[in-house]
Amino acid sequence: MRPAPQSFKLTFLLPGGAAVTPGFHQPAPDGCALDVRWPLVEISGPSRRAVFDHATRLLRLSCRHLPPTAISAQLVTPARPAGRDAWSIIVGADVAFSPTGLDPEFPRPELAQPPPRRLEVIEGGRGS
Repeated sequence: MRPAPQSFKLTFLLPGGAAVTPGFHQPAPDGCALDVRWPLVEISGPSRRAVFDHATRLLRLSCRHLPPTAISAQLVTPARPAGRDAWSIIVGADVAFSPTGLDPEFPRPELAQPPPRRLEVIEGGRGS
């Protein structure tokens, strides 16, 4: 049974190297349906939270061995006003969602520096 036309739909392409078995999976405890036609993924569910939670579980498992990367996604919202929103999903650095089509910026580990040392207050005020 396919999801109801009034459900939220999150679609995205899996990054190369993701370990996902193609097929249609339903029902899930959160009411979502998962349709994987490699590399396309469509998750349908009763709310934005439900489809994002379902995507998070899928991507944490299937992309756990991949370096940090961003995936473009589209969320279709059935409620008024209905519409489509572009999102970015960040994987490999846990999973995060960003409501924009701009690429996220990932810090480069080789350029990481320790935080600045805390300035100690000179007793008696400012340089007196």
